[in-house]
Amino acid sequence: MRMNSGFAQPVRQTGLKRSIVRALALFAGALFLAGCGLLSSPEATPTPTRPMAAVVPTFTSTPEGVMAATESGGGGTAQQAAPAAPQQQAPAPTDTPAPTDTPEPTVARFTVKTDIAAANVNVRTGPSTAFAVIGTVARGAQFDISGRNQEYTWFQFCCVADQTGWIFAQLVNVENAHLIAVAQNIPPTPVPPTATPVPPTATPVPAQVDHCAGIGGDGCKFWLRNVDPADNGGHELKLQIGFVHGGEDDQVQIYGGYFVELQKDGVQVHGFDHNTRGKDDVVDGPQGRKYHYSKAVPAGQLPNQRVAGNYTIWVKDGNGERDSQNHTFTLHGNQGHVWLIFDQNSR
Repeated sequence: MRMNSGFAQPVRQTGLKRSIVRALALFAGALFLAGCGLLSSPEATPTPTRPMAAVVPTFTSTPEGVMAATESGGGGTAQQAAPAAPQQQAPAPTDTPAPTDTPEPTVARFTVKTDIAAANVNVRTGPSTAFAVIGTVARGAQFDISGRNQEYTWFQFCCVADQTGWIFAQLVNVENAHLIAVAQNIPPTPVPPTATPVPPTATPVPAQVDHCAGIGGDGCKFWLRNVDPADNGGHELKLQIGFVHGGEDDQVQIYGGYFVELQKDGVQVHGFDHNTRGKDDVVDGPQGRKYHYSKAVPAGQLPNQRVAGNYTIWVKDGNGERDSQNHTFTLHGNQGHVWLIFDQNSR
């Protein structure tokens, strides 16, 4: 019995192997027929697959529809890319702004007032009447304004006499004053020269010269006591001199033997010498005095040929030596007749 059991097992294994081989053969045949479509059903619907995005050349702009479809990732049948629309070139910018109803002002200007009295208005080198005038502009004239001073009282413009000038604000009407900036390099206002005060100088007093010092003897004896000029027409200089000594009772004693030296305006006058004297030629003169010396010189023989002027006179004795200090007197107009008293009393 064990013998029978031993042979039955190999028989079962061989049958099983044949069944497996047959099944594999059927399965392979089915797969082959399925690949050839013989086993497909006519109602079968293919599974849709995702369409591939259209390849767009880099030099052609992508249509918005295709770009949107690509960006969204939606299904459906792929559409052919439409040709890119030609791009419109933007207009080139220009310097001229687009016209508006009220254009913005770009410049300030003034017009010289027509209601001022003067026909022409002064133009100066700076914003003040202290500056020099370089020219004038007529009433109604119009100029562009290039600047102003800080106070808005003067405006700068070009040009008058080929120079930039300034005009007083009250003489003009201004347009667009808000556009005017303060001018650059405004010249400083000139300062009028002031007179340098001259300190007063004291009139120098000439030192008193002692002409009688060192002459020896009894020195100078006479002092000029009276000078009384009188009119004589001015055609000659005539001197009437009394050399006297007045006592305590003012009694005058006449002295002879004396004469004078005379200068006019610092120039020596000739003719008054020791030969012109006379003790006996006594005449009455002003103030009840006696005069015994008389000498006349025509105006033509005097310096400047006229009598009027400044004179210096002094006394000499018979030896020609000085016998007084210098004394002065002045003649004016037609004065020419002069009465003089030289007194030995110095009172």
